[in-house]
Amino acid sequence: MAECAQIEELQTICPGARAISEGGQEFIHLPTLKLPPGCQPPEVEGLLCPTARDGYATRLFLSSPIAGKGNNWSLHHIASRPWHTWSWKDVSASQSLLQILIGHIDAFR
Repeated sequence: MAECAQIEELQTICPGARAISEGGQEFIHLPTLKLPPGCQPPEVEGLLCPTARDGYATRLFLSSPIAGKGNNWSLHHIASRPWHTWSWKDVSASQSLLQILIGHIDAFR
């Protein structure tokens, strides 16, 4: 599981962030993830996967797709609910959790 210090760092920008596990895969649940200006919706629920999945080094899943942002959105079922993600590669797993999250959010800037 992710180090507590890294999760605490995430909590500074996403209160309530916590590690969860589903089918042996680690995720960080982000209950209130604020997105860059101009995104619709401006805030979503997120699920950060800091390890390899589906051919990507790391992934960020969102409770809803972001209108006009990201490419090739797909729907996945994780922890008994639907999550949306887009094609965004090369966010390295060797970074901190916060850096991984910022790397994914950069797709919406």
